[in-house]
Amino acid sequence: MEVKVKKRHGAWNKIVSPFISAYLKKQFAYTFEKCDIKPPYLVLANHTTDYDAFFIAKSFKNHLYFVMSDHVSSIPVVGKLVRHLVSPIPITKSTSDPTTVRNIMSVIKQGAPVALFPEGNKSFSGEMSEMKHSIAKLAKKLNVPVVIYNITGGYFSSPRWTKNKRKGHVHGAVKLILSPEEMKNMTDEEIFKVIKDNLRVNAYEVQEKEHQIFKGKNLAQNIETFLYVCPSCHSISSLHGEGNRFYCDKCNFESTYDEYGYVHNDFFTRLDKFDKWQKDFLKTIDYASMDENHVITKDGGFELKKKVDNYKSKKVGVFTLSCFKNRFELENEKQKITIPFSEIAGYALEGVNGIQLHLKDGTIYRFKNEYTISGLKYLNIYCTITGTEMRF
Repeated sequence: MEVKVKKRHGAWNKIVSPFISAYLKKQFAYTFEKCDIKPPYLVLANHTTDYDAFFIAKSFKNHLYFVMSDHVSSIPVVGKLVRHLVSPIPITKSTSDPTTVRNIMSVIKQGAPVALFPEGNKSFSGEMSEMKHSIAKLAKKLNVPVVIYNITGGYFSSPRWTKNKRKGHVHGAVKLILSPEEMKNMTDEEIFKVIKDNLRVNAYEVQEKEHQIFKGKNLAQNIETFLYVCPSCHSISSLHGEGNRFYCDKCNFESTYDEYGYVHNDFFTRLDKFDKWQKDFLKTIDYASMDENHVITKDGGFELKKKVDNYKSKKVGVFTLSCFKNRFELENEKQKITIPFSEIAGYALEGVNGIQLHLKDGTIYRFKNEYTISGLKYLNIYCTITGTEMRF
């Protein structure tokens, strides 16, 4: 379905803008710098919170058509309302969807600006996530100004791994504008490097300069959705957050999380360093010597849905998800679904622990857990075993 630029989209934006501004100021002490640029143009921004689209929109006069995960547009009632009022450009995260590119080009040709997050995912650790090189080709092909936008403070205000927000300061501003004329004389690799270098925001590097406080309650709650390996005993899925502390249920490891975003234990002070370590640890495991039926990790309570189209998914049931060295298995009392790693064409993480798998036969599965388990660990184990790039 082609995205059409409508007057109501801009009108609705003007109606709700004062209310959004009041909320952002109250919740995030949000400040921003205006960007006076005429459409069409492409905005590229780093991605840290669920509120990033609202942060970015405040800097521009025009209604921005955001590229948004299709799992949002597939939510009953809400999805239809969002499509009618702001008409985001849907994208299936785990695929290279040509329809999304066509819609972006269509909106630009209609004279409107488009905004997207090249990382495709909010950061779990505060470090920039990996982005695809194809963003450089798209930027050059559109032949419009590319506005690179930075959001700082977002990660510590609303970490991806928890629902608990903190009171701090978030700021948004344009870092760089690349003109079509500049890009004509650049290779795709040169464009990619400029985008990546100027898009990168490491929350801890910024925090070490600014020393901002982010006040809140239960600061470590749900941290187990992100940290899945104990640095002391190396157990998987043994960490649990409680209040402002987290601990291992297999050994005596314990840590606190403070209002500056730092952790206090015998191993790490920064979550980005902790995350790098746990990813590296997965690479030390001898998967080859494991029995094919050895369960590396498993969790119950996954609601499985099968994608129908960009605006609809069908519920299959609630399953226990198990990870083996060569496959995922989803099983309940009625059925078992086996997904060999060799049949996976793409993957994505949705929200805190939602997993999306795109199979080579075109099937797209989404499974999400209401409990505080890590969906991230499943994808990082899969990436480690198959040699696939870890994008989160």
